[in-house]
This record gives sequence, structure tokens and C-alpha cells, in this order.
Amino acid sequence: MNASLIIYVFGFLFGASWGSFLYTFIIRYTNGMYAKNALHALTFPSHCPHCKAMIKPVYLIPIIGYLLTKGRCSGCGKPISFLYPIAEIASGCIAIASIYFFYWPLIPVYFIAVTTTICIAIIDTITMEIPDFLVGIFFLSGIIVCFIEGGWLAHIQGLALMVVVFLVPLLIVKGGFGGGDVKFAGAIGFFLGLHETIVALEIALVTGALYGIGYAVLKSKTLKVHIPFGPFLTLGFVLALMFGKDIIQIYLQML
Repeated sequence: MNASLIIYVFGFLFGASWGSFLYTFIIRYTNGMYAKNALHALTFPSHCPHCKAMIKPVYLIPIIGYLLTKGRCSGCGKPISFLYPIAEIASGCIAIASIYFFYWPLIPVYFIAVTTTICIAIIDTITMEIPDFLVGIFFLSGIIVCFIEGGWLAHIQGLALMVVVFLVPLLIVKGGFGGGDVKFAGAIGFFLGLHETIVALEIALVTGALYGIGYAVLKSKTLKVHIPFGPFLTLGFVLALMFGKDIIQIYLQML
């Protein structure tokens, strides 16, 4: 078997396992379990949400476990969310993309960063809040990138740009961006550096504005709507991370 193929296979398997853990964490965070006891929420064994029976190890194998049980608890027979295998497959694909687009030793750093931002986006969508500790993990990954790649000034400039853009509306406009948005945006700016941050910012603001206008027109009937902005920041970050340099190059050629 080709060595590269083996790397991609193991990367997918690791990514799928990480995705299973993240989805379980998202459920436990959004249902209040994490707030009650963080350590318990992180370490408590996987169990059926209906009968609370512990899930056998063989059924915890990413994707395969879900297929073996046909998406049902082996104890009570009630359905298990199909989002588990979707999260596992998605995370596995992100691991493959990280191996393809990036280089060692930054591959695991970028993988953790991307999956953390997606986790933030999902939690923000459900709860309208962005957990500080997840932003902290993401910011730490940005520090690691700086130590390996250098260019601290550009990263600090990216952070400053994002904080200014998001903090000013928070201070001036009632009901604007939340404090979590400011912290998350600042961490994104620090991770990407100034140039890619501009790309991420434009993508986030444009897509967020389009969604907000569409939501206001179709559902709320008023332009004063409060939407979670974490998903749009995540979208901007991922696209800028993967294609930011290409987007900048295309823009410069158009001038």
C-alpha cells in the first residue's frame, strides 16, 4: 500500500474518532451537563440518551459502530442520532484536508484549530454563546503557529484589526456583536495574520449580513434581529486559511 495512502487512512480514522468526541462534547455542553460538572461531562463514558445504558466498546468505533447497531441502542432499541456518523465523517475529511493542504508539524495544529472553530460555530448556533475556553484553545493554536512560522507583527495586526472592527459596534450599538464574538474574532485575526484576516473578515461580514437580511425579511419582519455570528466567523476563517493567499492574488491581479 502506498505510504501516502496509509497516512491519509490513519488521518481519517483519527479525525473520525475526534469528531465523535467533539459531537458528544457539543451535546453535553448544550444540554447543561458541562455547566454542572465540566470534568464529569468530559470523562463520563458514552451512553444511550434514552435508557442511559453504557455503549459497548465495539459500538464506539467511529461510523462502523453506528452501522453495526443500525443507528439504534443495543439495549432499548431506540434510535441514536444520525449526526454522530456525519460528525465523524466530516471530522475525518477535515483531517485528510489538513494533511493535504498543510505541512508537518502544523498539520495537527491546523486540524485542532479548524475543528475547534466548527465546534464554536455549532454551540453558538444552539446557545447564542461562544465558550471562552474554546476560544482559549483556538488562540493557543495560533500562538503555536506564530512560534513555528514567525511573523508576530502580522499576527498582532490581524488581532488588532478584528478587535477594533467588532469591539466598536459592541460599545456603540446596543444589541450589536457580543463579547464572545469580539474574543473569537480577535483570536482568528491573531491566527491568520493581517492579510488573510482581511479575507476572513470580508467573508464573515458579507455572509452574515446576507443571512441577517434574509432572516429579517422572511421570518422576523424587522431589521433588528440577533443572530449567532460564530458560524460566519468560522466560515471566513476556514476559507481564508485554505484559500486566502489565492483570493488575495486574484484580487491583486484585478487591480
